[in-house]
Amino acid sequence: MQAVEIEKICSAKVRKNTEIVGLSYDSRRVKENYLFFAVKGHKTDGNIFVDELLKKFDNIVVVTENDFDDSRCIKVNDVRDCMGKIASLFYNNPTESLNVVGITGTNGKTTTTYLLHSIFEESDIIGTTGYTIGGLKHKLENTTPESADLHKIFDLMVKNNDKYCFMEASSHAITLKRTSGIKFALKVFTNISQDHLDYYKTMENYAQAKLSFFNRKDKKVVNADDSYASTIIDKNTITYGFSRQADIYPLDYGFDIDGIKLKLNVFSKRVDIESSLIGRYNIYNIMCAVGVSVFFEKDLNSVAEGIKNCTNVPGRLEFFKKNSVYAVVDYAHTDDAMSNVLLTLKEIKKGRLIVVFGAGGDRDRTKRPKMGRVAETLADIAIVTSDNPRSENPDSIIEDILKGIEDKSFTIVEPDRQKAIEKALDMAKKNDIVAVVGKGHEDYQILKDRTIHFDDREVIKKHWRI
Repeated sequence: MQAVEIEKICSAKVRKNTEIVGLSYDSRRVKENYLFFAVKGHKTDGNIFVDELLKKFDNIVVVTENDFDDSRCIKVNDVRDCMGKIASLFYNNPTESLNVVGITGTNGKTTTTYLLHSIFEESDIIGTTGYTIGGLKHKLENTTPESADLHKIFDLMVKNNDKYCFMEASSHAITLKRTSGIKFALKVFTNISQDHLDYYKTMENYAQAKLSFFNRKDKKVVNADDSYASTIIDKNTITYGFSRQADIYPLDYGFDIDGIKLKLNVFSKRVDIESSLIGRYNIYNIMCAVGVSVFFEKDLNSVAEGIKNCTNVPGRLEFFKKNSVYAVVDYAHTDDAMSNVLLTLKEIKKGRLIVVFGAGGDRDRTKRPKMGRVAETLADIAIVTSDNPRSENPDSIIEDILKGIEDKSFTIVEPDRQKAIEKALDMAKKNDIVAVVGKGHEDYQILKDRTIHFDDREVIKKHWRI
């Protein structure tokens, strides 16, 4: 994408000398005087709608990689890259006025953004649970929105007088150039484990998608314990991890069901931290947030206070209690994430650990038996159920999961997710923990022919009447 092409599009005057007033990559949302990006998606190709739009609207500019015999169509080499750069210019380059921190990795992105949001005043977040503007939450279709939507959100944050935006950068977003046009103040790497192989086919492809987010000029905060970290660590990097070779590492720590107590070495300074989050992997998330805070020269006492005040991350080890029984809802939907959750709960449990889980349809099938194996290894009782089956038969997904379980005597199959959760709650005794994993913050379930309202947390609260 050449600069001259950007200037040509941004200064484009269509019929009646009317300037562009809006951007869209969705043909259904195009209006008069809009600029339409003919993006090739997984399900449809925006180019098939171009002729129809050109007939419907007099004043329209189309950006495309294809050839169209119309003066209103501008051909570019990369529509997605172009869309991000144009969107930035259209919204007056909002990331020039905003410290944008992009966080990528398989696990920990969401929790880290919430920790940082609690530490930093005048900040908002973008990610899996949606985005915030001035304390108000808004839903998103994707963890990282398309670039045209992203820059619009950044513009709203600037108008809200935000100084910081902490955003999740998913592998899909990186591959599909949704982060184009963003000026990042800092980039963060948490970890890499198996996910999205339905799309990337191999772990190497998936890892390279994540790692391509970084270049030598970037300022970075990196989890030094991850096996891929060495490829991106350089003189511009703040490192964290359990190794004492890192810039930030634990001197001492402990956790139970009430939270974490942690003594951190931060560039040779000691910082005492308390958090209501639990588990070893949340120590990683805390260290990551501290690393970002150090980059922006935040006072370490205020950092510790912000971490302490972050009491809840939606659908991330979200606890519920009735009498002496605990229920936990978590978004873990890969074998690695599920292992982290169950290992954490196993360390703090005083009774049995009962896990309710399934696997998403139309997604990586290879992780399904691995999730079954994790459940068999770490839980006392496993209830295998449905997640978001999408176009697949839920029973077939369950069969794939069961292939990873050798001893099925401790396993219960209940395809109806609500009944599965209720069954787990009913069988739980004093000091037992019921872990409901896979959907976390989601308030819907995607079936073959429709999407219905469904929230694991609501099922628990309704059944327990709390």
